[in-house]
Amino acid sequence: MDRGDGGWGAPVVWAALLALLLLRAVVAFAPSMWAWGLNTQRFIPPLLAWIPWGAAALLLHPAIAGRVAPHLTRVGDRLAGGRFSPWLAALTGAAVVWAFPDRLWITGDFLLRQGTAESGAFPNAFIQALPIEVLLNRVGGLSSTNPNAAPRAIGAIAAAGLALVAVLLVRDWGLTGIAAVIGVGTIFLGGYLTSFTGLGKPAALICLATALCLLGAMRLVRSGRGAGLLGVTLGIAFLTHRSALALIPLWFATLAQLLVRRGSPGPRGRNLLIAGLIPVAGIAIAAPMIIGIVRHFDLPRHIAPHEVVRRGLLAAALAPLHLLDLTNLVLFFTPAVITALVVFVCMGPRTARRAETWLIGLLALSFVPVLLFIHPIQGIFRDVEVFAPAGVAFALAAAYVTAAALQGGRLPAWLGPALLASVLVPSLHSLALFNDAESGLRRGRSFATEAPTRDEGELAQIWDVIAYRAFRMRDWEQAVEASAHAARYAPHPRALMMWAIARTYTGDHRGAESLYVSLTERTADDPLVWVGLGGAALRAGDSVQTARALARLDAYAPDGREARAIRKHLRIFPEVWPSTREVVGGEAGGTRR
Repeated sequence: MDRGDGGWGAPVVWAALLALLLLRAVVAFAPSMWAWGLNTQRFIPPLLAWIPWGAAALLLHPAIAGRVAPHLTRVGDRLAGGRFSPWLAALTGAAVVWAFPDRLWITGDFLLRQGTAESGAFPNAFIQALPIEVLLNRVGGLSSTNPNAAPRAIGAIAAAGLALVAVLLVRDWGLTGIAAVIGVGTIFLGGYLTSFTGLGKPAALICLATALCLLGAMRLVRSGRGAGLLGVTLGIAFLTHRSALALIPLWFATLAQLLVRRGSPGPRGRNLLIAGLIPVAGIAIAAPMIIGIVRHFDLPRHIAPHEVVRRGLLAAALAPLHLLDLTNLVLFFTPAVITALVVFVCMGPRTARRAETWLIGLLALSFVPVLLFIHPIQGIFRDVEVFAPAGVAFALAAAYVTAAALQGGRLPAWLGPALLASVLVPSLHSLALFNDAESGLRRGRSFATEAPTRDEGELAQIWDVIAYRAFRMRDWEQAVEASAHAARYAPHPRALMMWAIARTYTGDHRGAESLYVSLTERTADDPLVWVGLGGAALRAGDSVQTARALARLDAYAPDGREARAIRKHLRIFPEVWPSTREVVGGEAGGTRR
């Protein structure tokens, strides 16, 4: 095997690639979720899972990879010098995410945002939204025919921007040939692309802002250009989402570098003003809102919830299961970190000699506290988009380290195809997984039922979203199963109501009736409980509960708030009531059978 100029570096990198590939194959057959960041092949269709995996395995053979490498070298040279290459990369990036719309809908609060987009209620629904997010969703809400079109378009634009920035970065890094391909591929191809495919949340935009800020900062430190790019990007990011605060260390470090640099005071002062004042203006506008969000929303839910306070902030951050989930998250987003670490350990700082490359490391390290001390209320598995910008930051560092080693000849060119496959195949698998609701829900059920055991709060969240998605899919058997589990871990009225509705649609009217009876003891003022009880009792032939429900329904005014809520409910779930006659206003008695 050719060792290149890196001694044992090339064989060790090759071994790391082989180990990752074999590990993906092993965990695809393991009935557990210890390695949920690597086992997407287990849940997607077999051909899609194993043909790309087999191609990646073949590319580990030096003879085969050696035939492919020259073709990638030509592509890389065009990326590095072609006039239209950045724009072609941008179009390709947009096309990739547009081709794989998220049909799973369980990431973060996707379902909630989808529902509010359909109803046009977004601006009042999310207290944690900053001005640009609210503006984007107001614009998106103008489409009543396809509410998901706007989030998908925003994600595609962000993906185009990320691909474009990737090309500009590799050019600034002086990469050519196969090193340029690996640089662009490692930056763009990551599991974080699943946040670009329709999630109505600005995660994709902050991912793009992360890459743009690095581009602007490095140009500013190196050549005095990029002040406007850095300043405008940060100013917009601060007004878009509070996660942009993780970019502040990079911003401060860049300004500090300008302050201590020798040179003409005129251009330096102008750059300081542009790169400094625009973000200050953005953060000044957003600061009162961000402080309120952090105090009233993030602290009690994501940073210091009761369980974290009980265990202690540091103990919760370093808890073994939490660290395991973070490892899975990083591998899901950026598997290239493994090979990049191997390259760095084997070849040392020779892979990063330029003075400004410390900015890349600082950017990646800035997200480590975010990973350790943010505990999303729905769990890391569901709220992966919270950490998507961290994935991009790690990918930027991995791309630079690995591509620089290729460019400098410390890794042989024939490793390039395998390095590209190591990010391309997992990215394709993750996009395919989120594109297929059935596959994604199987993965969700496995997470909830298989080892390692999760706490009841996280299990309630995962079963709840599976139930919601099953409702939207009209998959009532799955809805019954998921609602039952959700109610077991968190027996609040909404979970019981969903369980009762699902039972009605599967024909289990006695079971639905028992749940509605329980709900009448807890939420007797909810008219939907009484219409559900009446419908289930009528079908079950229970005259006592039928009479009880009809008496309550007859008391509602035909044009009152309760009647309007019932009619809206029955438009969505018509099977809840077994008759076509009016339910309220004295006519419900006519539904007796």
